[in-house]
Amino acid sequence: MRIIQDFTENEIKSVLEDFYSYFKTGFEFEEFLKPFLESLGLTEVFVTKKTGDDGIDLTAVKEGLSEINNVDNVKYKIQAKRYAPTTTISPEKIDALRGNLGFNEKGLFITTAKVSNRAKEQAVSKDPYKPVYVIDGVDLVRICIDRQIGFAYMPVFSKSALDAFTNKNQKSSTYVESNDSDDLSTVEKMITANDVRVYILSLPRIIVDKIENNDKKQSMKLIINCVDSYNVTFCPSRNYLSRVTEVFRKYGLKQEDGTIIEKKAKWAIDKQQIIHLTIL
Repeated sequence: MRIIQDFTENEIKSVLEDFYSYFKTGFEFEEFLKPFLESLGLTEVFVTKKTGDDGIDLTAVKEGLSEINNVDNVKYKIQAKRYAPTTTISPEKIDALRGNLGFNEKGLFITTAKVSNRAKEQAVSKDPYKPVYVIDGVDLVRICIDRQIGFAYMPVFSKSALDAFTNKNQKSSTYVESNDSDDLSTVEKMITANDVRVYILSLPRIIVDKIENNDKKQSMKLIINCVDSYNVTFCPSRNYLSRVTEVFRKYGLKQEDGTIIEKKAKWAIDKQQIIHLTIL
């Protein structure tokens, strides 16, 4: 397979234009970035609502050592800009993302437009404690070609291949509805073997951020698969739930012979501070 560095300037323009035109709206581009970022190894990738997100379009987590259990995780705040490939992004737009970063957070600016190499370097080096990494149109297409996301062998842009990757024909599961008709923002996070081994449920960062007084140990209600209700304890030191032994037994994560099974799960928290867990 050819690499994008071997393309002629006209070929690069054509590929970028096809890729950009595929996404009819900025929100379609954001939805694509969820599986794209997951393919890069990020977890808990969450597409924020269209309003009230302070300019942040997605959030994600880069997991650290599982044995440390959330303490060394890094949270990413992501801004997505679906701009024409001929547009050049100003450093000021990238710097604006930095202003939304908190402690132990990194920024990721992803666009279909152009960003100069100098602007990319400055985005990282300007504040080492709040670095912003930039993926522009050429970078984005290069990564997609390398990972065979939306491109056929030559490579040429393939709409059907990108449709298959983004699962456009499947109903979006970004939001679920609670019993009190409040929309709950859901995020996916695996229940890992380490969780089961030490009898805890590690919470996604986005759920922890929404727990009131999340610096204090407290009792909470956990509802699983909209049926079973459990009283659990939130432990702020490492952001997990305890008193979940029965959950692991009932849902087959801890077998009678001691076998441990990891399972995918979706998490949400409602306005009443009830945590909702769907085990897949």
